Amino acid sequence: MPELAVMSLIRDDQPLNAMVDFAVENDFKAIELNGRRHCAEKLSQEELDYFRGVADGHGITINLHYNHGALPGSHSTSVWHETLESLKRNLEMTKNLGGKVVVLHPGKIDVPTLAAPEDGSELIRREAIRNLKRFVRQVAPVAEGLGINVCIENLFHDPGYVLQSYEDLASVIDDADSPNVGATVDVGHCNRGDGIPDAIRVLGDRVRHLHLNDVIDGVDHHEIGTGILDLDEMEPLVAHDLNVEFATLEVGARSPDGEGIILRSRDVLRKRYGAAVG
Repeated sequence: MPELAVMSLIRDDQPLNAMVDFAVENDFKAIELNGRRHCAEKLSQEELDYFRGVADGHGITINLHYNHGALPGSHSTSVWHETLESLKRNLEMTKNLGGKVVVLHPGKIDVPTLAAPEDGSELIRREAIRNLKRFVRQVAPVAEGLGINVCIENLFHDPGYVLQSYEDLASVIDDADSPNVGATVDVGHCNRGDGIPDAIRVLGDRVRHLHLNDVIDGVDHHEIGTGILDLDEMEPLVAHDLNVEFATLEVGARSPDGEGIILRSRDVLRKRYGAAVG
């Protein structure tokens, strides 16, 4: 079973140390920084030193979920380059914190002349995929030099998104041809779309990282064990024959009982998969 991680922020009003203290007190050995707030562009040197101290003092790995709204497939040259330089800064930050994984959203179609991403034609989407591949090819050698895995997350296969299938995601990873580029499989996103079995079948050993959450009535990021997530179906993702080192519990966000949701979710995983669950 991969090492379980918690997010660094589950409620917007939380102080910086809240989830760190929670992780330490409950014996989690990994934290995934929420890139909306906890990133190279927003963290002070004092805050970065704090996270490094946590990593060193408690043996906690500090990974990063890069900016959720990133547009690495943008048709805008300036947006594309700004995103690339930002991700490079955040890869360097993650390395300095002792982290191993940076999660990248492939994002939505971004064309300055389009009113909305959903208005993009299939031709435009295909061009966005080429932009995304070029982006990841630029990032790959930086990640290799730093020893960081860039893991591209499966999003929704809905109009407006650059990637519309697991095959699209696999093609981006394969195009990079790098040992440091892989996939993050979000099982909630799978269960809102084309399912977990197809993700396993198509992505296979490209999978390097997991986001774990349940789905109720088409809404993801619910407490594990309360929705449609099939733990037997998910088992191949957490088996040791895949090179998955971390699995982040993406549950409890914005809930007053967020910490309880995280602990109950871990308990469900332990009941199904045994003591190997971190």
